[in-house]
Amino acid sequence: MAARGTWRKLTVLPLVMLASAAFIGCGKQEGAPAQVEAAPAPAAGDTTAAVVQAAKAEVRLHQTFEEATIADQPDQYLPDKTLGGKSVGKLYEQVVKRWNHVSFLTGKGDQLVYTATIDTELGSIDIDLFPEQAPNHVRNFVALAQCGYFDGLVFERTLSEQAEEDPNNRVELIEGGCPVGTGNPGFGSIGYWLKPEFSEALKHEEGMVGACRGEDPDTAACRFYVTLSKAPVMDGERTIFGKVTRGLDVVRRIATQPVLNTPDYPLGDRPQKPVVIRKVTVKVRPAGTVSAPAPEAKAGDTKKP
Repeated sequence: MAARGTWRKLTVLPLVMLASAAFIGCGKQEGAPAQVEAAPAPAAGDTTAAVVQAAKAEVRLHQTFEEATIADQPDQYLPDKTLGGKSVGKLYEQVVKRWNHVSFLTGKGDQLVYTATIDTELGSIDIDLFPEQAPNHVRNFVALAQCGYFDGLVFERTLSEQAEEDPNNRVELIEGGCPVGTGNPGFGSIGYWLKPEFSEALKHEEGMVGACRGEDPDTAACRFYVTLSKAPVMDGERTIFGKVTRGLDVVRRIATQPVLNTPDYPLGDRPQKPVVIRKVTVKVRPAGTVSAPAPEAKAGDTKKP
């Protein structure tokens, strides 16, 4: 198989260096990034405009699985089971089934707020998810979490790169969610890829959560990264779908675990003992509320909050 998506040094092709060797093989279909621009605000009292805006928001935020993904799988290996012992085929079916039931609006058209907690061996990481900017990536992450995909997987790689010509141009991050726990090329999906949802408004700061991908923009799937530094080289080139709100100290501890001294991982360090993801829990609540969040959605629940 032709290896794709290797990490590039910041000193070489800086805009594409962040295509990790941990990412999966790439499909050649040119999936255009999903449009995330909001519809214009209606004039006060203009109920017709409000209805139109609500309809546009519904379409933008609720693409079908087929609309949001690419099914072509060249250079892609699909394991029978994940590192956590779950059937990849069953997980795929569960994600497809869950997809249309992850809603970002209430039945009245009000916004819903999604948060996630990653429970690890070293502590918990809380994340605010960004459906307005990346609805399909958020829906994918939520569906995977609700199916138990992440349970038993690991943070398989860390990265700390600095450009020789620019000491301020440094990228530090951790990567997790590979189905087989290695992050090797060809193993990063359970049978589909997401079309990109790049945003010029979102910048890579400390604690940003985004989708790992290869050299082509339509090669994100199940893996994600968390940044520990600003990374302007990644801005507009990777889909950001969340931000850490608590637990950056846990992310730092994961990033500083001892790594293997081996040529097998020359462009991203493999921890000697990768930190295990025990569980990812997703909660949803109406926007504007703080206490008493709605209970976590369960698989098979087809009702909107």
